[in-house]
Amino acid sequence: MSMTDSDELTFLLSSFFDLMGGGPSESELSGRLRAINKLDDLNIIDSDLDDPLWRVVPQIIMHRFGLAAFQSFKARHKAGASFVFVHPAHSHIVPQLQDGLRQRWTVNEPISRELTPELICGLYGGYRWHAAYAAACKYRGDIGRLATILPLSPCSDVMLQDLIAYKNDNRANLAEKIVIPRENLGQVMDGIIQAFHCPDVIENSRQLMNLGLADSIKISDSHA
Repeated sequence: MSMTDSDELTFLLSSFFDLMGGGPSESELSGRLRAINKLDDLNIIDSDLDDPLWRVVPQIIMHRFGLAAFQSFKARHKAGASFVFVHPAHSHIVPQLQDGLRQRWTVNEPISRELTPELICGLYGGYRWHAAYAAACKYRGDIGRLATILPLSPCSDVMLQDLIAYKNDNRANLAEKIVIPRENLGQVMDGIIQAFHCPDVIENSRQLMNLGLADSIKISDSHA
């Protein structure tokens, strides 16, 4: 029997919660997802930091409603900071990337972080491409190598949009993306490792928390 779209999303999010330390059971998650029929349903979830599904609102929107809805969704909670992640394979770009970022943002002291399945999940877990990316890292022997995180502050929504534009304009110029064919990985997608990653506006607070760069105390409610 082929997996339905709803079954696939349940599987993707269950895998996320398993790697990130726990969450709703698969049956509970399936029931919660069945109750989400429109974006307004996700606005309610997004308002509550204590709802376990708050962590995966971006993934649900991308899967159910597409890229345009993902990019236009007005996330309620703000962190006032952000980050850029550089995969170990692209560590040589860090000095040039720092120089470019410093022209627009305050770049704090770089953080070296071991590349682990949990770190990868904190960035890409719950999305369709997560498994292929993780498999590519394992295939190349990158697990356990040091990645670089460049913390940025302050960072408003407007500055986050500027950061995304900077990524789109400069990422390919800094380093060629690494592509591992799906056939080599036993995946349905190629494994693609870009020069660097930065979160979208809707992802920012969640990924900061996933990476331990912020906690709920540092996340403010824009409606409060």
